Formats: sequence, C-alpha cells, structure tokens
Amino acid sequence: MPKNILKDKIKKLPVDPGVYLFLNASKEIIYVGKAISLRKRVSSYFVKENLGPKTDRLVSQIAYVKFIKVFSEFEALLLEAELIKSHKPFFNVQAKDDKSPLYIKITNDDIPLVTVTRREKRERGVYLKGPFPSAKTTRDVLKIIRKIFPYCRHKNPKKPCLYVHLGLCPYPYGSQDKKEKYLQTAEKIKKLLSGKNKALIRDIAKQMQSASKNLRYEEASELKLKIQKLQYILTTFHAPREFLERPTLVDDLNMTKLKDLKEKLEIHKIPKRIECYDISNIGGKLATGSMVVFKNGRAGKGEYRRFRIKFKKTADDYDMLREILARRFKHEWPHPDLIIIDGGRGQLNAALSIMSKYKLSIPVVSLAKKLETIFVPGKVLPISLEKDSPARQLAQAIRDEAHRVAIRYHRLLRSKDFLRKNQ
Repeated sequence: MPKNILKDKIKKLPVDPGVYLFLNASKEIIYVGKAISLRKRVSSYFVKENLGPKTDRLVSQIAYVKFIKVFSEFEALLLEAELIKSHKPFFNVQAKDDKSPLYIKITNDDIPLVTVTRREKRERGVYLKGPFPSAKTTRDVLKIIRKIFPYCRHKNPKKPCLYVHLGLCPYPYGSQDKKEKYLQTAEKIKKLLSGKNKALIRDIAKQMQSASKNLRYEEASELKLKIQKLQYILTTFHAPREFLERPTLVDDLNMTKLKDLKEKLEIHKIPKRIECYDISNIGGKLATGSMVVFKNGRAGKGEYRRFRIKFKKTADDYDMLREILARRFKHEWPHPDLIIIDGGRGQLNAALSIMSKYKLSIPVVSLAKKLETIFVPGKVLPISLEKDSPARQLAQAIRDEAHRVAIRYHRLLRSKDFLRKNQ
C-alpha cells in the first residue's frame, strides 16, 4: 500500500485504547503494540524522523495497519501479550535482544511470592502468566494489580520492606492471620490474571457482606474499596481470547448499550452523543459543575467542560444546574442526542426549565444515586432497570464520570483556596 494512502488511513484510526498490528507487503504481522490512543500512537511512527535504526527499519516495511479496540489499558496489556505469544512478530522478537520471554510467576511456597521470571518451564503448583512483550509491560501489569491486591516479593525478610510501609505489601510473615489473608489474596491475583473477574468480584462481595454482618466494619470497608478499584479497571473487562474471536467486540457492545438505552428511555433515535451534568459543592462554597461527553458509547474527553459556579453562593443544586446548562447552550457546541442529569426529580425539572427557555427539544433524564432509578419527563414513577441491563450500565458509567470530573475540580479549587489563605 502506498505510504500516502496508509497515512490517510492512520488519520482515521479511533482514539480509543487498543492493540495495533503492523503488517508487511506479504500481509505478515511484523509488529504488535498497545496504545491508550490508537490514532496518536500509530501516527507517531510516521511523523517523526530518525526514530532509530530498528524503528526506521520497521516503518520502512509497514504496508498495512490493523487494530483491535479494547475497553481499558489493562485489557490492552494482556491482549498485546497474547498476540505476541501466538504470532511471534519479527520486530517484537528482535526487540528482546535474544532474551527469553517474561512471565508473571506466583510461587507455590508457604508464602506465595509474586515475581517475574524468564523461565517458561511449568513447575508443579506454580502459576505462570505470559509471556509479556517487555519488562515495562510486565511492570505495568504488576503495578495495576499491586494497587488493588498488595503482594509480597521477598522470602523470609528479617524486617518489613519499603513496600510494607507504602501499603503495597501486606507482610504476611507478621502473623498467622496475615498469612491466611495473604493466601486468599494470591488466589485473587490468579483469578484476575486469568480473566475470571466476575467470579473474583462475587467472592470479594461475599467476604464484604460476611465482614459487615459480623461487625468487622473496617475490613468490610477495605473490601468495598477493592471492589470499586476492580470495577474501575474491569468495568467491562474481557479476556484476550474474546477480542481475538470478535475484533469488533468494543463497537458491538457499545452499540448494544446505546440501543438498549434508546429502547428503555423510549427516545426517537440512538443517542450517539450523550452529555451528562453534575454539581459538586460544600455549603455552596467553591461550587463546580461538570459536563462530560460520550460519543458512540465512549468517553470523548477532549469535549469535557468544567464550570465554576458564578452566581450562586449558597447550597442550591437546582439553581447551579440551571446556571451551567444556560452557560453551556450559549456556546455553539454540537447538541447532544440525550442529556443525563445526576440527581432526582428536582434536578430533572431544573434541567427541563432551561430546555424550555432555549426552546430545545433534546431528551433529558436524571439518574438518582440512591436506588439507581431513572426519572423521565411525563412519567410519575421512575424507571428501575436490572443491574445487568446494558442501558443501566452505560447510564451509570456516564453519571459516575460526570461526578468524578465535578468533584475533582471542586477539590482542586478547595486546595488552591487553602494554600492562598495559608500563605
């Protein structure tokens, strides 16, 4: 394929996370890589000069580019490893400088250790995950895991290591109770690496309920936090084999959610552009608002907007919401197919008053956190959707993102105000 045509195709790549494959003129896969933004990463190979002898040689042989979109960086890491393992692309193999492949290893010791190894030999009772394409990829996977499930790397240390003080190692040598908890953690890490995320979250949820029932509230709180962290990286997690069997999985699932949302909300068309709004404040002070945008079911972060409330100094979410919506629709930004408001009936009515003022016929709903019910104009009772409903999952994901952006901006303003007052 001529380079100018190839560059034009690259400009049309999605900005989603995923894995890209470079193929030569014979359509052989010569390199596999991962990216947080496919378009940005792949483009970087063609806009720079003097990338180095190896990379220049790679670029000179690229004739085709393929890609597989994923939902998260974690999925991209695992899928990249799986593709390199199965295809053994020339330039990935060359990049290793003849070193053996890397694996994550969980030993079968009395205290299982989580380490990295280059030995592919399967030892009895030892868990191996890999191979991974590079030391950096392996470290990235372990870094994500360690923040959720602190693990141990050292055998019989005389005293707690630095990672213990950082909260990244549970120091299972400290007591029998710590050891037993750590053995459970090691099994959880194996499930996570194996893609058994649903079973893993169910197990932790049962432990949380048991701890709460037996008045071990601190333990229950810690387990709840683990579930939240897991859900953040595994919101819609799928194992590598699922992407290999169905490369259009991301688009297919997003379209399923959008179609379900259209049906459940009884709106006229599939909402390809959705905007969601939230307010964050404490007593009306330093109040903020957020607008997040989802396009075709995915976050369009380049179009997010943050608002600092200007006209209301007391706690009034309704007036604050009216303010940010009025300010938003004074701009010539593309109009959404659907607006979601974080809140209940009152927030919905506040938003509808602005729609009426500006003579806008955009569907508006609100999503209440307490019971995750959806309030719709013209209906007395809110809509309650099942937890596994694609429409509910999408609406919640958008609402949670709006809440995250609003509260993050509010905390930033509070921090700046605190520093200003204490200078």
